Amino acid sequence: MNEEKKVERKRKRFSARLKSSKGIICTDTPGPNIVLCNSGQATGLEKSFIVKLIKSLSSDIQVPKFIAEKGESHSYLLFSTTKNAILFYNTFNGKAKIDENGTPLYMSFVERVPNNEFICQHDNPQGLFLLDNFISIEEEEHLIKYFDWDEDIVSSNLKNRQVKHYGYEFRYGTNDVDLNCPLAEKIPDVCDVLWTRLKEHGFDVGVPDQLTVNKYKPGQGIPSHVDRHSPFGDTILSLSLGSAVVMDWRHHSGKTVPVLVERRCLLIMKDEARYDWQHGIQPRTWDPIIETRSVQMGNNDKLIKVVTSDTVARETRISLTFRWTRSGPCQCNFKTLCDSVEKGNSNDIEDELASNLEELHVHKVYEQIAGHFSTTRHKPWPKVVEFLEGLPPGAVLLDLGAGNGKNILRRNDILQIAGERSSGLLNECKQYTQSIPGADCLRLDLLYPGLKHSCADVVICIAVIHHFSSKARRLQAICAISNLLRPGGRALITVWAKDQTRSNYLCKSKQSQTENEHLITVGGLDLPIHENRTQFQHNDLLVPWKLRNISGNKLSDKPESTLLRYYHVFEEDELSNLCKEVPGLYVISSFYEEGNWCVVCEKNITI
Repeated sequence: MNEEKKVERKRKRFSARLKSSKGIICTDTPGPNIVLCNSGQATGLEKSFIVKLIKSLSSDIQVPKFIAEKGESHSYLLFSTTKNAILFYNTFNGKAKIDENGTPLYMSFVERVPNNEFICQHDNPQGLFLLDNFISIEEEEHLIKYFDWDEDIVSSNLKNRQVKHYGYEFRYGTNDVDLNCPLAEKIPDVCDVLWTRLKEHGFDVGVPDQLTVNKYKPGQGIPSHVDRHSPFGDTILSLSLGSAVVMDWRHHSGKTVPVLVERRCLLIMKDEARYDWQHGIQPRTWDPIIETRSVQMGNNDKLIKVVTSDTVARETRISLTFRWTRSGPCQCNFKTLCDSVEKGNSNDIEDELASNLEELHVHKVYEQIAGHFSTTRHKPWPKVVEFLEGLPPGAVLLDLGAGNGKNILRRNDILQIAGERSSGLLNECKQYTQSIPGADCLRLDLLYPGLKHSCADVVICIAVIHHFSSKARRLQAICAISNLLRPGGRALITVWAKDQTRSNYLCKSKQSQTENEHLITVGGLDLPIHENRTQFQHNDLLVPWKLRNISGNKLSDKPESTLLRYYHVFEEDELSNLCKEVPGLYVISSFYEEGNWCVVCEKNITI
């Protein structure tokens, strides 16, 4: 009975979030639309699982339209009749198992399902060329036979695919090559036909000297990345064999473009596509079908790219990526993702580059994980509760970077304002605070809060400042906190500590790995991807966030979405010294608490 109540509470929270974030209302009235509350793309749900359930009922039932939105741990089914939806609901709700842990599938009827046809608003990246049917079927078969090796002869077996290198080994730890260590195996002669044919298409790029062959099985992918600028020339080629794939292109300005790469297609990256966009392949066994449609715009017809809800299964794909190696710093004009930017550490990275980095690896990530993130944050941190004890009636409290609002006090005699930049988390915060008199939420950027100076008696800023990617921006955030405090007002600021040896964060069975770390370069800053639950080895890094289902259970080994958040983890005294740089701000205490450095400071009463 306790388990049933727990599940019902989770379903109610899910229903509230769905209504708040999507405007979709769960209902007890049966209809043709069903939401699968704890199973979606982020949990590794595949359409074949739904088909199997349907066929176990009857081969005569039409498979419903399946809608699984990117990064979400829920999905939707649109049945052709209410009768079929009721049969599916009664048979499998709470009974079908979605993972190896035996987690039941939970569902609800909904009044409507989202229209998940996505109209791409942007053109393909400038400098991206797709030469379809670049090779014949016979040539493809010959290349597949040549490069489809056994596992015991490949250069390396990465987590997500098999890889072999020619000419030079591509080093995934640093995303470059060692020009002093050429490989004995050069690019095979079987590839020579490509260079002549490229000239016939108007691309006189010469002959590359490095080849990386990737073998992707269905369900495997590659994280979003840019090929490092300085080790390689201004052109990169990729030939696809065996299967089509949808490649996702992301620009640091926020533009996203899905690109269908057909089998036997040669993809050419130059200019912006080469230097200023990240590209990756989502780990899944299927891809959406992308259609080009003609729509009337005024008196003219315009072709638009539409990503439909229909899918096609992936097959094993082999990609041949050709590069031209080079030495010396990059001379490109695209600086955001360039590793040759002179300012190469987080203390002096230029503001524009820092802002782009945070947009890409902080703000966009929190928009995608807001719902899941909120489910992992329930109770206020004890040190926050202790700090706010004795707050007098009538006091004004600002929670800057409030997340889902869990630190807001359940008091009706003070004014509380929760400021949050993420619109997704702001919706979660509104749900939490709507029942608390005197509490309000607003969208707020800590660097430019837009509030009246000296308006708050107390400010809390919990686990926020470590997301700013330069010292100047971290200092600007603390100055903003000081400006908002009244003379004599106090603030509690916390950040992640680099030293986690005195916390419960570390997992004894896992060890930090400094060798073969995967680096992503943004604006000249080489950012290693941290191994969760291990000691931090760097001050500036990317921390993976792995989405889980709504039940919070550990996922199976099926592919799942992994997003990367930027952190600057602090050394001892680094935060307190930063606060001391702010005129009129006095550090009362600085302490370490469960993997965090914490500072309590007070605004000088004479300021």
